[in-house]
Amino acid sequence: MKKISLALAIALSSATVLPSLASSIEGQWFLHKFGELRSYHGDFLNVCSGAEFRFCRTVQYGFDQRPEERFFGDTRLSIADRRSADGTSKSYTIEIYINSLPDKPTGPFIFSVDGEIFNPTAGQVVSGSPEGYNVSQTFSITDPELTAKMIDAMRNGNSLRVLHDGYRETRFQLRGLSRALDANDAQANGD
Repeated sequence: MKKISLALAIALSSATVLPSLASSIEGQWFLHKFGELRSYHGDFLNVCSGAEFRFCRTVQYGFDQRPEERFFGDTRLSIADRRSADGTSKSYTIEIYINSLPDKPTGPFIFSVDGEIFNPTAGQVVSGSPEGYNVSQTFSITDPELTAKMIDAMRNGNSLRVLHDGYRETRFQLRGLSRALDANDAQANGD
């Protein structure tokens, strides 16, 4: 009986240590070996680089089909803050990588945040990176009006559903997105 009680005590104590360890790094900025400032917020990782770490993005990686691939993953959602040169206006870009897409995704794409549908028009979704680079299996939403509406919905939502490539589906959980974007805003503003 003592062995069972000891094993139970060890299991319970380790169960309380892990969440406290996770919560101790949640929201804490640290310098990564790649020379980037990083922090975790729910399901998102913030990455800031550049002069004074003012260029920030928040990313989420998904690992479904290739469990041996732990660096790039099977899916990636990346949201970057874009500011005008004078800092007076700001918008977001949304970049999505899905390894099952063709090299140059053409759509159709339909986005849904907890049932709210975003059906982009021609030109609102571009193949490749937000900067227009030819990045395989990647597409980006750069239209400021569409990204603003989607970010507002995603801040309050639980999941982003992406219908693509003949209506195949990819989902991203949105836990921590608001905290991640707020932390990036503060970092970009030097707060």
